[in-house]
Amino acid sequence: MREFEANITRDGTVFHLPWGSHLDTAEYFKIPENRLKWRQNYYEYDLRAPFTDNLGLQARGIEDPPGPVLRSAERLTEKLRNWHRGRDLRSIPEDWGDVVEHVYEVRGPRTPKYLNGRGQVYFSGVLGEVRDEYIERLLGSAGIKRLAGSACVAQMWGQSRVDEMRDTARVESTWQSARVGRMLDHAQIDMMCQSSLVEQMHGSSRILIMHGATRVLALHDEALCARGSDGAVLTPNREVKAREILSAVEQWKSVEVINEGEGVFA
Repeated sequence: MREFEANITRDGTVFHLPWGSHLDTAEYFKIPENRLKWRQNYYEYDLRAPFTDNLGLQARGIEDPPGPVLRSAERLTEKLRNWHRGRDLRSIPEDWGDVVEHVYEVRGPRTPKYLNGRGQVYFSGVLGEVRDEYIERLLGSAGIKRLAGSACVAQMWGQSRVDEMRDTARVESTWQSARVGRMLDHAQIDMMCQSSLVEQMHGSSRILIMHGATRVLALHDEALCARGSDGAVLTPNREVKAREILSAVEQWKSVEVINEGEGVFA
């Protein structure tokens, strides 16, 4: 299981923030700082996934952790091992989306459908419209017909798809063969990587950075996208204000006007 980290306090309470670090978890749950002089870290005990480098309970600075900490760590380690092997999956906490993502990575199409959407991770099926909501992951064959309002998808992987983005909807990053149909209004993708694709860009939609073999098939109106390789911003808008555009994003180095409907390859 990648990057699973939990904070276990002296009474055996487990705190875990999906995709978060120890510091993120402590800040989110307001775990008080440990001010004891002999402690090497702020918080009591760290638990890391038992599936990489044989890591289990990490007791920093104390040779004999309290019993509640050890028992809690042992229970959680056993749960993680079971989930990794596809057992007892219904016991995964509703908001532990990183564990759901891991189970999907291990089991693929065999992942039980009752996990779909748990922790805001979708790996199958199609959502009609997502408006003003935040989704952590679209994986596998999951899709959204319309991403609208201020809705945001953190990451798109695999063959996932969003048919239409509009208003101020946003995708933070796309990977592998993820695909977006039409981008309208002020829709935005922060970063595209690998072989992901956008079919059409309209209105004032933007792609901030394109890496790898990413591509946009057609740009229209005031839409723009930027290649990460050379920092070139491409747009069909012949009235573009280059100085204003280049001041918006640090990686942007130049502005090129292309013909209406042309595509861009990263």
